[in-house]
Amino acid sequence: MKFAVVWSDELLSYDFGPGHPLRSDRCKIGFEELLRIDSLEVVKPRYATEDEIALVHDKEYIKSVKEGKAGDLDTPISKEIFDPARLSVGATLRGVELLKEGYKLSVNLCGGWHHAFENKARGFCIFNDVAIGARYAQVLGFKKVFIIDWDVHHGDGTQRIFKGDRNVFTMSIHQHPATQYPYVSGYESENDETNLNVPLMPSDSEQEIMKRVLPLIPQFVKPFRPDLMIVQMGVDGYREDPMSSLDLSDRFYDSISRIVARCAKNNGFPVILLGGGGFNFPKTAQLWRMIVENFVREM
Repeated sequence: MKFAVVWSDELLSYDFGPGHPLRSDRCKIGFEELLRIDSLEVVKPRYATEDEIALVHDKEYIKSVKEGKAGDLDTPISKEIFDPARLSVGATLRGVELLKEGYKLSVNLCGGWHHAFENKARGFCIFNDVAIGARYAQVLGFKKVFIIDWDVHHGDGTQRIFKGDRNVFTMSIHQHPATQYPYVSGYESENDETNLNVPLMPSDSEQEIMKRVLPLIPQFVKPFRPDLMIVQMGVDGYREDPMSSLDLSDRFYDSISRIVARCAKNNGFPVILLGGGGFNFPKTAQLWRMIVENFVREM
């Protein structure tokens, strides 16, 4: 199977500095873990153009990021972060291009920025590469895109951007928003024909969570009949991650990644994996490697 990770050390420039929880070295550790996988091909990223970013984001917002006028305390923005943010998005777009070129699987560890709105940076996310990647995939001919997101935080920006779009299905498995950022979205009441939120309470056992979550994946993927899948593979729901109040272990991430990979194989669509959250080192990198290995084996 043709399988590639999009990487260069230039991606490490997407970093908010000392004292901020989002440090790019977590992706470097993750990349070093992936290098241990046989048959791995490394492909260099490219910069996303402003027109490509505008597939999702307002042009005025893009301009404000370029001028260093956007952002907040969680997501500080200066003029210097514009190009690193473009490169991070471009790495996702390059991963989508690889799928068009015949690869079955591609990976961008420095991606998964699912909180960004079309006009606003939020939750460490400047540009929503998940959504831009989906729109770009459609430009390349992948009409129907299924997005599955198992980050501990709800993929609120992605849900918002595709609300009412019958060609993009958004599925988010996350800690219940009554107990976790972003607090205001991610509830089951928001579910509709192409959006599924699966909020998990901190009191839920891992066994209960797996029994509830795992059967949902083939149940919703198969009838949607996607041409491509985007996976936001955040692992900050891990029981020892500082961002999590859930009790998830390696077993959960092992099981869910196998299920999703088998869905991809059985239904014949390619997959791009995006890093997402994960703030326990080196465990984040080890979990990412396990997930990627499962896709390589199962697809």
